[in-house]
Amino acid sequence: MGLNFNHIQSMNWHLHEGWSRLRWYHGMLFYIVINLVSGGRLATSGYLDSVGRPPFMPPDWVFAPIWVVLQVLMVMAGFQLLQKMQTATHLRALFWLYVALWSFFSMFSWVYFGLHSPILGFATTFGMFLTNALNLWFGYQESDKRYALLLTPLMVWLILATAVSGWQLLYTPDEFFATAPILQ
Repeated sequence: MGLNFNHIQSMNWHLHEGWSRLRWYHGMLFYIVINLVSGGRLATSGYLDSVGRPPFMPPDWVFAPIWVVLQVLMVMAGFQLLQKMQTATHLRALFWLYVALWSFFSMFSWVYFGLHSPILGFATTFGMFLTNALNLWFGYQESDKRYALLLTPLMVWLILATAVSGWQLLYTPDEFFATAPILQ
């Protein structure tokens, strides 16, 4: 009843073989599903208007086109990563960071717009910022510059998004935690 290493190696080989079968439409399907799951439909300008906006926040119409471009780049980065995982098992850390990046993305609308929680909104935005920073760090360190380059525009946006969500954290009441703004 010992551990069968041949079986584990066989499973890894089949997993890597599966990545090589991915096509562009798998990425598109992922993009559609993640957007359905992420709760983006919860985002309303009405909520933002009622709680106040940072003076440096971009106008509402900017968010949709920017996020479409950023998400397409994120899907392309993931596709690039999965293709490289066929031969480079050291990329597993990057894979799990990539999964975490999408997890934070998927949570934001639910916690900020759904729960009206700037505290959780900041936590998810800052988590996405840190996760993407690690993706870039390891991506550039692992000689996977194309993967990191595809995620670089996201980092630029996350710098602004973290500042916006930090402002919301300081100046907006949190309905979920029933707390007043930190600064008034």
